[in-house]
Amino acid sequence: MLTNQEVILEQEILGGIFNNSKLLLKAKERISPFMFRIATHKKMYEYILRMSEEGKAIDTINFLENYKEVTKEIGGVTYITQVATCSSSDENFITKLELLVENHKRNELLSLIQKLNHNLSTANMIEHVENTLASVYKSSIKKEVDIVSPYENYLDWLYNNNGENGFESGLNKLDKMLCNFQRGRLITFFSRSGVGKTTMSLQIALNMAMNGQKIIYCSGEMSNTEVFNKMSASYCYIKYADISNRTSILEEKKDKINFLVTKLLSNDFYVTNETNVDALIDEIKLYKLEHGLDIIFVDYINKYIGGVSGNSLTEKLGTISSKFKTLAMNENICVVLLAQANRGVDRNISDNICDKISESDIQDSARIEQDSDQVIALYRNKKLENPAYRDEMSIEGKVNYNSKSADENPNCINAMILKNRHGEKGMVGLRWFGEYSRIENMF
Repeated sequence: MLTNQEVILEQEILGGIFNNSKLLLKAKERISPFMFRIATHKKMYEYILRMSEEGKAIDTINFLENYKEVTKEIGGVTYITQVATCSSSDENFITKLELLVENHKRNELLSLIQKLNHNLSTANMIEHVENTLASVYKSSIKKEVDIVSPYENYLDWLYNNNGENGFESGLNKLDKMLCNFQRGRLITFFSRSGVGKTTMSLQIALNMAMNGQKIIYCSGEMSNTEVFNKMSASYCYIKYADISNRTSILEEKKDKINFLVTKLLSNDFYVTNETNVDALIDEIKLYKLEHGLDIIFVDYINKYIGGVSGNSLTEKLGTISSKFKTLAMNENICVVLLAQANRGVDRNISDNICDKISESDIQDSARIEQDSDQVIALYRNKKLENPAYRDEMSIEGKVNYNSKSADENPNCINAMILKNRHGEKGMVGLRWFGEYSRIENMF
């Protein structure tokens, strides 16, 4: 027996989606069309999902226009409009979805009880029980159990030489050692403060954006203006200090910045300052739904601990890194995560750069290392930023501007690949232009 509460629940879920299409993200994660008991509601949800897959805006007017030929099958214009006005608030939407799932499970089990009787053979009883349990289990998973598709997709990838082969960062040797930045991977860059994590991530993001990749830059430290200033400084070879002071920029440089910003906008490059990790993940999924998505940069993980459960910073950082690894795999995107190195790195006096920092030096979290497919430590000899120290070292013959070692070249930053599930480990020397917030290949 269908209760009035169940009817209202189904109407409010559909009405909520009509009034706020962002709620469809949460609905898709939790419910399927077969969970609606009313046939017209099931059809409505199927059509909403179809519109989403086709990239169409979801609201009542578009829905009626898109399916005007079949409105009678789903209750008619009047009923669809009535359903669309059933939810006046987004509050408790997830609770409503969970109730729908529970109602479906309960109804399946009640239906099973009615089917079982003394006239059925044992085999038939077992069949009914197994089918019902399969339906109940199906309600708790987000996707179908599909054995064939992964094999088909793998063979398609194997033979399709013209297909995507990851995203190039423009830093050639790094790309070669990482086999490019691939979908489904969590790639972690870490260093001590001031070494160049943000400069590195923004340089890679800039290079990829100019190649047309769809990118989200998650900035927990800098405003949108600061992010664009650093990217503009790099792209236009303007000192970052000058670009922060607009009056120091020549008009022709402003025109070049205008070109850059227009290009970033046309490629849907998106900067978000959301630091609640669950809200951020919802925002990322919404962007992907509306624009498509290739790669995200998270700058940096410690800024996202607010609201995360855990008794220590280590537990919280582990929870966050796990969420981002799951996001990379489930959404088929690449996630680049920035992390901090322990202070102990500053006290390491080894003459060998590779001994100065290891993957265990990631601050407060071994889980970040475990979750990451690739871990890259960044190193610069920050003492060489001091002119007096640099001159002293130069007199002693310990400064070499052609060296690929950051210990003796002030214009070098080393990227040390410490963990690589998909390729080789090693060190890459890159050209460092700190005042321009720029990193280039070193030949």
